[in-house]
Amino acid sequence: MNAATVTPAHGSPMSTERRPDTRPPATSGGTSWLLPSEPSSVPTARRLTLAQLSAWTLHDFADDAELLVSELVTNALRHAGGPIRLTLSLCSVDRAFRCEVADEDPGQPQVRRACGDDESGRGLHLLDLLSRCWGSTCTAAGKVVWFELHPPAVALEAAMGAARTTP
Repeated sequence: MNAATVTPAHGSPMSTERRPDTRPPATSGGTSWLLPSEPSSVPTARRLTLAQLSAWTLHDFADDAELLVSELVTNALRHAGGPIRLTLSLCSVDRAFRCEVADEDPGQPQVRRACGDDESGRGLHLLDLLSRCWGSTCTAAGKVVWFELHPPAVALEAAMGAARTTP
C-alpha cells in the first residue's frame, strides 16, 4: 500500500496509514456498490452499511460504521468528480470489519484543523478516534480510503458464518 503522510495544522506529521503490514488484508463476505457522484449517495451509503451490518449481526458497530462511512462518502463527493465505490468486507486475518471508499481523485486526504464553528474538517479526526486503523491507498484510477473496526471474536465469527450462508 502506498501511504501518504500529511502534516496537520499543528505541525506534527500524521500518517494516513496505521496498518503495520504493507499487504492488503484477506477478506471474505464482501459486497460492493457503485454510487453516483451526487448528494443522495451519502444517505444511500449509510443505509447500505446498516443493512449489511445487520445481515452480519454486527449491530454493536452500526453507529460508528454509519458515521465513518458518511464521512468518507461525503469527502469523496466533495473532492472527486466521478462515481464512488463503497466496499464492505470481513477480514479473517485481521479479524475486522473493513470499509473502503474508492474515488477517482488521486489526491490523498489532508488532515485539517477545524475551528469550533467550522462545518467541515473533522472527518479524518473521527476516523482516527473511532476506527482501529485506517489509511489511504493510491490506485490506477484514483485512491481508496479505508477503515477497520474490530468486533469481538465471537461477533466476527458469527458474522463470517452469516456471510458464508448468504447468497
